[in-house]
Order: sequence, then structure tokens, then C-alpha cells
Amino acid sequence: MQNPLVRLTRHEYSRRLYDQLNNLGIRFAKLDQYVRDLSTAPDPELLDRVDIDCRRAGELDRSEADAFVEPAPTDRVVTGHVEGDLVGYLFLSHNRPVYVEALNSEHLFDGAYVWRVFVDPDSRDRGIATALVGRALREAARRGADRVTALVAVDNVPSKRVFAANGFEPEKRVSYYDLFGFERRQTTML
Repeated sequence: MQNPLVRLTRHEYSRRLYDQLNNLGIRFAKLDQYVRDLSTAPDPELLDRVDIDCRRAGELDRSEADAFVEPAPTDRVVTGHVEGDLVGYLFLSHNRPVYVEALNSEHLFDGAYVWRVFVDPDSRDRGIATALVGRALREAARRGADRVTALVAVDNVPSKRVFAANGFEPEKRVSYYDLFGFERRQTTML
């Protein structure tokens, strides 16, 4: 069953309202921190007709690098392609602080951090995001991480399902409020 909050928050009009409030100096976010322990090896997720790849951001060719300006050169970019077309991607950082825009601050997560998970709307509901996250878990384990963290907006039910399908569990809720420069951050255990 879909969370009723999604109908109010996950559409074009609410995004425009959020952007207008942000331009006025009003920001707010509630994110759940999901964590996956890597003491057990993640199971590979195999999909017909979807090629999942993982490369260092610094190894991308120029056309790809222009599309992914956010990751550091040492981050990994996990991509999914169907018949040569990019249908999804995510970023994987390990042992480096990452700026989290929604929290307006930099964070260093214990182990690895999965962020900016995206699947083209025409390719959703086919298991691509789950396969991308599964590939990121295997890469994090290969790089020596003992756990992986992801931050998910409390109303983002599809992402919560993807992370739960990959063995992640919610650990804490992080809230951020900024009212004309007055900032407040709060963390509560779930």
C-alpha cells in the first residue's frame, strides 16, 4: 500500500513549491538513514537485457563525465544500459565526506555511501534500481567496506522498497530545517 504522503509530496507541483520556498530561504528535509551490513555477501541481481556496469568516475569518457559532474574521480558510478541506452545510475562513495544537499552539510559515513539513485521513468518497475544497488553493494564489499549507508526521504516509498530488497534497514531519521538562515538539525533513532 502506498503512503498517502506520497500523493501530496512526490509530483511536479510540490517540487515547484519546494523550490520556491528554497529561493525564499526556507528549507526542510526528513531523511531516513538506511544501513546494510556487508558481513554476508550480497546476492547478485541478474536482469534480462540490462547491462549493469561499475567504473571509477575518473574513468568515464568525456560524454559520460559531463553527465555525471557530482561524483569525485575516486567514486564509483554504477550504470544500467538497455540496448546501449543509459536507463539508470547511482553513485558510490567510500572513505570520503559527501555533501548532502538536502541536509546542507557534508557527511562522512562509516563504510560506503550510496547516493543519487536514478532510473529513467520509462524503465521503472523492472528491477533496475534493485540491480544497481546490488552491484554497488558488491563493489563496496570488494573495496573493503563493512557497511553501506543510504539516505532516503521519508516519503520516497519506491526507494525504501529498493533498499529493503537489498537488505538495508532503517537506523535513524535525520531532520533539517532552515528558516532564513536559522538552521536546526535533529537525529532520532528508529
